[in-house]
Amino acid sequence: MANTGLDLLMENLKQLICCENNPLINNNPFVQDKRPQLQFLYQELEFLRTFLIDMEITKRTHDEKTRNFMTRLRDVKEEAEDIVDMFLTRAFIRNNTSMTICGADKGCDSPNFYSAIEDIALIKKEVMDWNKQSQNESLQSSAGTLPSGNSSSTVLKEDIIVGLDDDSVVLVERLMGNQKQLDIISIVGMGGLGKTTLATKVFNDPFIVYHFHVRAWVSVSQAYNKKDLLISLLTSIGKLAVEEIRKLKGDKISELLYKSLKGKRYFIVIDDVWSAKAWDDLKMHFPNDNNRSRILLTTRLSDVAFYAKEGGFTHHLQFLTKEESWELLRRKVFEDDGCPETLIKPGMQIARKCHGLPLALVVIAGVLIKDGKRQDVWEKVAESVVSYIVGGFPEGCKIPVRRLIWLWVAEGFIHGDAKKPLEELAEDYLMDLVDRSLLIVAKRRSNGGVKSCRIHDLLREVCLKKATEENFFKKTLRSSCLSSSKSISITGKQRRLFVDSTFFSEISSDHSAPRIRSFLCFSKEWYFSLGSHRCFHPFLLVRVLDLQTIHMTTLPLALELLVHLRHLALWSEITKLPSSMCNLWNLQTLILKENYSGFMKLPENMANMVNLRHLWIEMIISIPEIHNPTNSAVFFNLQTISMLRLHGRAERLLKRIPNIRKLGCAVYDDKKEYAFPNFVLLNHLETLKVIQPEVESLLSNKLISFPSTLKKLTLSGCRFPWFNMSNIQWLPNLEVLKLLNYAFEGPLWNTGVGVFRGLQFLKLQNLDLQQWNACSTNFPCLKRLVLLECYYLTGIPREVGDIPTLEMIDVDKRNHIVVRSANKIQKDQQAMGNYELKINVIGFLTSIR
Repeated sequence: MANTGLDLLMENLKQLICCENNPLINNNPFVQDKRPQLQFLYQELEFLRTFLIDMEITKRTHDEKTRNFMTRLRDVKEEAEDIVDMFLTRAFIRNNTSMTICGADKGCDSPNFYSAIEDIALIKKEVMDWNKQSQNESLQSSAGTLPSGNSSSTVLKEDIIVGLDDDSVVLVERLMGNQKQLDIISIVGMGGLGKTTLATKVFNDPFIVYHFHVRAWVSVSQAYNKKDLLISLLTSIGKLAVEEIRKLKGDKISELLYKSLKGKRYFIVIDDVWSAKAWDDLKMHFPNDNNRSRILLTTRLSDVAFYAKEGGFTHHLQFLTKEESWELLRRKVFEDDGCPETLIKPGMQIARKCHGLPLALVVIAGVLIKDGKRQDVWEKVAESVVSYIVGGFPEGCKIPVRRLIWLWVAEGFIHGDAKKPLEELAEDYLMDLVDRSLLIVAKRRSNGGVKSCRIHDLLREVCLKKATEENFFKKTLRSSCLSSSKSISITGKQRRLFVDSTFFSEISSDHSAPRIRSFLCFSKEWYFSLGSHRCFHPFLLVRVLDLQTIHMTTLPLALELLVHLRHLALWSEITKLPSSMCNLWNLQTLILKENYSGFMKLPENMANMVNLRHLWIEMIISIPEIHNPTNSAVFFNLQTISMLRLHGRAERLLKRIPNIRKLGCAVYDDKKEYAFPNFVLLNHLETLKVIQPEVESLLSNKLISFPSTLKKLTLSGCRFPWFNMSNIQWLPNLEVLKLLNYAFEGPLWNTGVGVFRGLQFLKLQNLDLQQWNACSTNFPCLKRLVLLECYYLTGIPREVGDIPTLEMIDVDKRNHIVVRSANKIQKDQQAMGNYELKINVIGFLTSIR
């Protein structure tokens, strides 16, 4: 991540030097005049980029000297970035005579490229000297040493344990099960949640001690040495002393370990596994003699557990309850003594703020023991367990994954090649954080994907401290702490600000934040007027501007000055997008919230936004027709449109969005002879929502077709006949199907022999369907079935209960026949030993439980 900002700067320079598809750059004489300096600056930065990559590969960032040097390098890079960005702003304004509002040119200092090049030259010389010095020094190996206390006689002393009794019972029963083959069981959870503590409790359980002939324990961690791991296992078993084993060669140690376990019923705990390679280094030493031997593996990474045994038993460790948190803290501080009455209230506050994380409770307990047991000390600790000084997304906030990914891409944090979209790479990174238990899934999508997530408060605190150290961002709540213009100017060196609307009002009237690149407002204000002539001088270099919690009556005209914008999110009731907005050629994401449903016509020069990837406007939007579209009128980068107005003659428009992946559209039909839009033209489309807003649909007699890439399809109000379902059944990648508000019309849906071979989620809502004929083979992968407001439906096909993957049926309590049908299916399944199927009866105006 050290070179993230540098990569983005170099990408911007590359566009200024050799961009051919952007008239806003190519037709600007000021840009043309400076291209030689821009080219030289790019070459000098390429040298620094290579050095940074080498630093990351060799991990030479741990000592104080290196950190100080990296800080200086970052400052020089940011100075160069400011010069380049301010030059582009100035060039754009000077080339546009209409930008005289608010004296726009006065806020742009003349760029000094030579100053930036000189600073980079000095750093470059230091780098070269650094490399010469490094050639004479040996880099420390990252291999770990034998962890102290790995034997069962030292590491496995049980500490005070709270809240793990039920977990222990589950694991002990599994470990002592009747399966004869060697079984691998995993405990998965974030750091500090108590995986090792639980494994210790199980290891020392009397039933486990009696049941297994041999027990052994080894701790792996991130940096490990294979030989040391094997020695640790042998000493834990009790075979020879460490000194004697170390004299042996590696293959001899492996042979000795294998023979020590051969023919015996053994129980091995492999604690803190960070990689699949660590498991590969150990697994060959464990014989499978069909004698009910067991291995218990603890890891933060769910993919490591899956790798160790695909489909194996995995126990996900949960956070402690409030009561368990207080009990653990109390016992850690007072052991068997009672807690003084005066300390109970602040103690419970401390426990609550640790949010169920055992490691945090243990650390805080150590502080309380060390600093005494006075009430004032406890009250002070209770106030400072979690700092509220700085932050990004608010504490406890459920972070929408889509929003987070778009911000990551706009910030330039995600790098890749043409093989995979940046958004997919970002989602891979996010899922990696989830698998490592660093992010917690707050809500899932209907196909099982992550819709929103959150971060544990104490882990968030660690991130915030690191962000503060590196000047990554600053959060300012309310202007009470910034009561003067002098205080506001403190933010002059900040590149990312998270504020409320009051502070935004003050800073937007003062030229005090020239370096701001990201500006996000989180507090909600029902009404806040910027004024149509408000200038954005403090934000001329901003790339991310998210003000969607501030209600604006109009769009400020000065937005067109922000030529570096890559992500813009606003809350406004405008119904027409100004054509000047389309000069924001860097813009990747445009989000417009509004407080009523309506229509918006986009400007004819919308295609000037050559980098636009996501267009999310909470209205039905129409793109002006072009009869003979050229390449310059095609939105090659556009991936998301929230709700596009289409009609039967939509082919020309669909061809202008060839790479769209997520599309919402409202289909209107003026004449009966027009065909249903040919979505097959969109061979990258994965998510499609089609609504027919008119009361009487003219789509019912149209042939429908969809691309084979489709994964999620939502239809509403279309009134298709049920025989058209055959055009949907064959879709090979379809995972989610939602039929809403008379999407299909008619009393009978006979599924026939058609197979929805990948469908996992099916929702039928507000249909006039009376009879549904289907069998389990029609839906071989279905996990969830939702039936709401289908008041004429006479029952659910009984064969649906035989779908082996089905986990949940949601039904509307107002249709008693369907509720009885669902309950009967569940009863029949339980009679056959299937207790996994759940029935969820939804009440009137209540959410799904």
